Amino acid sequence: MTSVNSAAKRSNRDDSGPTERKRSKICCSYGDNCYRRNPTHFTEYSHPHLEKLYSQQKAGEDLRLPSGYKAKIDTNIILDQLQIYRDQGFATEPNIEDAERQEHSTEGDRLTVVTSQNEVLARRKGFASKLAESSPYNFFLTAICDSPPTHKEALSISFHELLDPTLGDLDSSLQINFMVELDWLMEMYKVYGNEKKPLFIIYGDDDDVLNDPKALPENIKAKKIKPSAFGHHHTKMSLFYYKDNRMRVVVSTANLISSDWYNRTQGVWVSPSCPQLPADSDTRAGESPTEFKADLLRYMAAYQLPELQEWMSRLRKTDFSAIKVFFVASVPGSHRGPDYDKWGHRRLGHLLKKHVTIPSLLSPSESKESWPIIAQCSSIGALGTDPDAWMCGELRTSMSQRAVQPGDMPQPPPKFKVIYPSLRNVKNSHDDLLGGGCLPYSRRTHEKQAWFRNFLFEWKSDKRHRSKAMPHIKTYARVSPCGRHLAWFHLTSANLSKAAWGKLQEPKGKGGSPGLYIMSYEAGVLFLPKLLVNEPVFTLEGETVEGDLSCPFPLPWDLPLSAYGADDMPWVNEYLK
Repeated sequence: MTSVNSAAKRSNRDDSGPTERKRSKICCSYGDNCYRRNPTHFTEYSHPHLEKLYSQQKAGEDLRLPSGYKAKIDTNIILDQLQIYRDQGFATEPNIEDAERQEHSTEGDRLTVVTSQNEVLARRKGFASKLAESSPYNFFLTAICDSPPTHKEALSISFHELLDPTLGDLDSSLQINFMVELDWLMEMYKVYGNEKKPLFIIYGDDDDVLNDPKALPENIKAKKIKPSAFGHHHTKMSLFYYKDNRMRVVVSTANLISSDWYNRTQGVWVSPSCPQLPADSDTRAGESPTEFKADLLRYMAAYQLPELQEWMSRLRKTDFSAIKVFFVASVPGSHRGPDYDKWGHRRLGHLLKKHVTIPSLLSPSESKESWPIIAQCSSIGALGTDPDAWMCGELRTSMSQRAVQPGDMPQPPPKFKVIYPSLRNVKNSHDDLLGGGCLPYSRRTHEKQAWFRNFLFEWKSDKRHRSKAMPHIKTYARVSPCGRHLAWFHLTSANLSKAAWGKLQEPKGKGGSPGLYIMSYEAGVLFLPKLLVNEPVFTLEGETVEGDLSCPFPLPWDLPLSAYGADDMPWVNEYLK
């Protein structure tokens, strides 16, 4: 009966005023958590929180949110929703000063402009415009709910933006991840009306809904991957296929769960749109200068899943020549012979040795000190009884590789520095101790490697307004001693562990080849200055290389690093218990 009456009222809405139209709508069940930006949704459902905000707006001026307004979702989404109200003429807009006099009397409650006209226009252009402006790196950090400056940052991203129609008319998608909350993911897909399009999910963490094919909508298929007792399907990657046969690849550090996109610092790389090759193209056509296509196909083939054949066929027909980052992955197994340098830290070392140069005289200090390696992670595995057992042994050896130039002098092994939150970091986070929920380092593991404390530096991201947003991002880099230049940067799902990067194995039998044993699936992208800016190094904020017109590399953490205080201890998950 209710639906009939509602439909009847909607059919007569052209003859009714704003008040009658508002009454005729059904209240959206998601309330102020609604992410939708489809105008039809707002025609059919009411949103009291938006109607109140909209009633406070002044016609002809920028849309505004109250000072101190505690949004439950990204404020950019709310502003877009208010723009829909304005575009559709859902209600009249009283004078904002009158509304303030009626409802508020204190200075603290006055409305604050949170967006300029230019920002409104940028949102109307969609994420495609934002992506174009992020070139050549296409590297974003997730917007932080409790850090308003990140909502306006040009290099901030929310998950729903990956589905923005300005990127293409979505045909189907593939989500490869560890943890998945299907309800949340579908809400993200609903923002632009993509919830009924084919979706294949490869996941690692147990989930009752995903485990039961009968519980899934008919357009969704899911496959669980469990490598071994100690390994994980830890990759975070998305493939989007569009109606015009174009393809886009996204590599990130975030699980497909709401908390990972709320108050946690995550990294997201978004590829350019990659077109389909002509029908008569050679099978080797469409390769990237970084061999991204071959490496991605090799990774996909490692699953040995019949369900992926359609996606692999699409990848083979795609032109990836516009991609200028390297795809570096790990897959479980003992890799020997020709596969020895294809995965894990051996793959990273192989690429660094082929493409990276380390200038030794960019500043006086750099002639005497090797560029340090910085590892930033959200968890740490069992590293051994001393630094040289693995971290400062084989891992540092791979990460310190470089192309040797004529006249190069031998350099000492670089220092190895690790950014990982201290207990104090987590206590001061947006979510207090709960902020450590994404940092699963255990006390038992730490007690067996007490030496590790000497390598630790705090998480600090003041320049990107994320010091209080605990890092689930994982990055590795080689920075000049003066902190003004970057030799390379790696964004990956791989934490600081043997399971993720691999452990060297002795040769099998007489005359056998050495191996690399990996337990987990991981994926990342490697940024090299030679390919992206045609320079030997990236410049960092505030620095320039003579003749280099490229923008600085957007580091997610601050330099110089902040060492742990005398009383600081690394966060361990037992603090939550």
